[in-house]
Amino acid sequence: MRRIRQHPCSPIVTLVVLALTLAACADDEAFEGDGERAAQPSSTVDTDLAALLEDHRSEEYPGMVLLVGDRDETFLVASGVADLDTGNALRTDDRFRIASTSKPMVAAALLTFVDAGRLGLDDSAADHLPSGIVDRLANADQATVRQLLQMTSGIPEYLDADAFWVAVERDPAHFWTPEEVLEYADGLPAEHAPGSGFHYSNSNYVLAQLILEELSAQPLAQVLQDVVFEPAGMTGCSLETADTFADDMVRGYDLGVSGDLVDVTEINDGVGLGDGGVVCRAESLVRFLPALVAGEILGEDTLAAMLDGVPAGSGAIYGLGIDVDHDDEFGLTIGHDGASSGFQSVLLYVPDDDLSVAVLTNSMALDLPPELPDELLGWWFDRG
Repeated sequence: MRRIRQHPCSPIVTLVVLALTLAACADDEAFEGDGERAAQPSSTVDTDLAALLEDHRSEEYPGMVLLVGDRDETFLVASGVADLDTGNALRTDDRFRIASTSKPMVAAALLTFVDAGRLGLDDSAADHLPSGIVDRLANADQATVRQLLQMTSGIPEYLDADAFWVAVERDPAHFWTPEEVLEYADGLPAEHAPGSGFHYSNSNYVLAQLILEELSAQPLAQVLQDVVFEPAGMTGCSLETADTFADDMVRGYDLGVSGDLVDVTEINDGVGLGDGGVVCRAESLVRFLPALVAGEILGEDTLAAMLDGVPAGSGAIYGLGIDVDHDDEFGLTIGHDGASSGFQSVLLYVPDDDLSVAVLTNSMALDLPPELPDELLGWWFDRG
């Protein structure tokens, strides 16, 4: 996850009365088996699901979207507002920043070059990175591509540098480049020797972005469009860029110094980078993991490598940019979560049941309830 610090210079907004809205979104095509697309999704609103949402959404969440479904039927519900200033009701087809839930997409994009024989997972990352960055960044001269994607490189976290947050506060709208944010990790000590442990560092995925752009000779936004979004039918997803900054999305909020919600949508803590730059609507987001598992993005061996995880603490397993869990009740589950710049997201997929869960909210004021994804799965299986 990536978190934004409070910015006392941000305007304070007043919380308005939050209205419940229930709507089914039919903008995207539904995912069908064997790569086929249906003309209409079977999207349904359910009052019990709406009640579950309201049980978890407090005033700290201006708006929230829940999705649970398989290839035959999708249940969607939205609650709250997209913009506190206008009071516009949140819709199920609104777009949110998904922050670190972008990481499995970036990992998959890089792994397409492994499939193409242009990159090896055990290649030295330095062979594909600018020498100036390698020379200044701890462990960058030793880490492999696999270690970057699996968070075992020991490369320090640029978000740990106080100087980065001072710079964000000084110029909140600055649109950061990969090279610029990595400068803030210069001189920070390595977390551990490459391959000797797990440490979640967003710097790894900024480096992955640089490797992707070097291999493709294209910006990350175009690479993701070509090798992830288009094959998976993710028509409502794109990488945020300087041209689209804070555009075509709901507004995001965090707590200000006075305890009220403030709009932090246009405070840029590194949005649009390889560590968490994608913007999505829920029905497009949940197309990613089914397409990945179905072999529409990666070959079988490369997918297996992606899901081959290492211990990440508290019983968690982390693959190549993806959380992997073997749940006693639901079996294998894969996914990721994210938090940044006034937004939080969760994406979860149960391959055995072809079942997807997505949670999107435009608030960082309160952490999403960790039990919510499991409750959505339980609701699905118990709905009768």
